[in-house]
Amino acid sequence: MSEAIEKKGKQDKKFIQSVQRAGDILNLFIHEKRPLGITEFSKKLSLPKTTIQGIVLTLLDMNYLERDPATGKYRLGPMLFQLGMKYATNMDLVNTARVWMERLCYQFREPVNLGMLVGNRVVVLLRVEPENRFMTMPQAGSVIPAHTTCIGKVIYAHLEDKKREELLKDYFFEPMTDASIVVKEDFMKELEKVRRDGISFDNQESIIGLAGIGAPIFNWQGQVFAAFAITGNAEHISSRREEIINAVRYTSSMISGQLGYNSGT
Repeated sequence: MSEAIEKKGKQDKKFIQSVQRAGDILNLFIHEKRPLGITEFSKKLSLPKTTIQGIVLTLLDMNYLERDPATGKYRLGPMLFQLGMKYATNMDLVNTARVWMERLCYQFREPVNLGMLVGNRVVVLLRVEPENRFMTMPQAGSVIPAHTTCIGKVIYAHLEDKKREELLKDYFFEPMTDASIVVKEDFMKELEKVRRDGISFDNQESIIGLAGIGAPIFNWQGQVFAAFAITGNAEHISSRREEIINAVRYTSSMISGQLGYNSGT
């Protein structure tokens, strides 16, 4: 009976199959780093190549995909980046966080990043840098690992257990430096510390010479849906560690409060 009701519910929504399949093609790139070809799309989605080809060519024409001239395979196109950044700038999160991130950046003369989870990785929504500083990674729009970054650790630490296990099931703990966490069990222990302390650390785990301190951003429902981190010269971060920790905690509470979070409820 429940299956019949569920099936009827899906029918009532009147999904357009071709649009849904186009979405499925694009969603593959949440986990894939490399370009994909028609055959790979077909195998991953269990759809005929002829069906895939028509959808891919349409997405290509709309700039949602672009073709790698060297391999003939496809990757995400510039239109998706434009839409993603438009989404980010329209969010109350970015507008609210920007002021506090600029303040934190000015106070310590180090970059501050804001990010959210997309799939099992982190997308940087906003980056604030000190003036007259050479551009460094990650820039806004970048996709970065979760296991080596402050933002990733914070968000994973506050996920529901079931969701966290689902995302970590096939997670690849790529060693970015010798300090990177490369074992799931060690990552889980790290997340326990983050939950307990309310902040996270990047101890040169992503790039040698760069360290960071991060904290969560709560929404009005008390859920962590984003995080931010101040990242910069490891020696400088270490020398002002306690001062930065206090400032990061304060910034977390102010951004979350302005987004409707009440820590007393």
